Amino acid sequence: MPRYRDVYLEQGKTLADSGTHTIDISPIDPISELLVNIWAKNGATSNKDAPIPRIITKIEVIDGADVLFSMDGRTAHALYYYMTGNRPQIAIREEGGLSQSCNIPLLFGRWLWDPQFALDPTRFRNLQLKVSWNLAAVRAVGATGFLTGNAQLSVIAKVMEGLETPPAAFMMSKNHYSWTTAASGDERIALPTDYPYALIMLRAWESGVSITDSITNLKLNIDFDKVIPIDMELGDIINRVEDHYGSVDLPILFEGDSSENHELWMGDASDLQATVVEADRYAGLLLFSGGRYQLGIYNNLGVAQTAQTVNVRIIGQCPWNCVAIPVGIISDPATYLMAPEHGDIKLVVTQGNAGAEADLIITQLRGYVAA
Repeated sequence: MPRYRDVYLEQGKTLADSGTHTIDISPIDPISELLVNIWAKNGATSNKDAPIPRIITKIEVIDGADVLFSMDGRTAHALYYYMTGNRPQIAIREEGGLSQSCNIPLLFGRWLWDPQFALDPTRFRNLQLKVSWNLAAVRAVGATGFLTGNAQLSVIAKVMEGLETPPAAFMMSKNHYSWTTAASGDERIALPTDYPYALIMLRAWESGVSITDSITNLKLNIDFDKVIPIDMELGDIINRVEDHYGSVDLPILFEGDSSENHELWMGDASDLQATVVEADRYAGLLLFSGGRYQLGIYNNLGVAQTAQTVNVRIIGQCPWNCVAIPVGIISDPATYLMAPEHGDIKLVVTQGNAGAEADLIITQLRGYVAA
């Protein structure tokens, strides 16, 4: 019978304010998941709109020059949700002196403890995990940012022992293409044809701009228009995502002033609930569009308040402005897009607004070559 266990590759390592930390992946048994956790403390005053995924600039799993996993914290956090339907742990707390944390699980199978698909260290020469971060990515380290010299990193390998047969393949997920959106026109992205696709994920984010304004349409073009599996407006694709995944919720401990802009971190938010922590204060929603919200925070006399702490719960779709483009059923490899059967695959992204950060993530099923 298989045995499952968690192995610390790193536990509570204190980090500098920025840098890259490399960890040798030492277990020899198949790894179903690598769980990366970063914890950091806010400065004395506040730390607004700086959740942990924003300060994780890159996570990579490499074997020499061979890249097996690569993306930043936001896309990695969202990818796990689209692979499993579960939002990983995250604590977004903006109040001064409090800590923030986030789990970023790197999944190498269709689900946790998938016996057929997993990362098999014996198939590689020098497996390593590289985590890059910058506590000042959003705001300077100090009273209104993260506290200097206090961040910590832990990494847990979820290992499977005693499998009847070695894993046949693993899920390889990488940021394939990044660009800044233009005001109009198509971004034509050539896609690889080396391994089958389990999932494609698109991210487009610009503060104050709706994701459907930045990107208006997606077209997946195979073999020069011979096969077109997708040619849809982005809004309709998001509706399909909601049908499949339902809604996701994101709790935030807000710190700020009345009428101050804050980010939703949801590409298609549908509801927001807010409760002021201090007694005799109440909050009303003033703005809820373009990926941002404003709370009107008042006392019993109707006077707008500053430096208030509010429990906010955001409900919607497209975490971190990431949209899943299903090209198969994750649990059934027979339904994947069989890229090696085709000579040319392109994603045509129609743009509607200049200035958004855009990323294209691909998850592929990469088989092991027989020894």
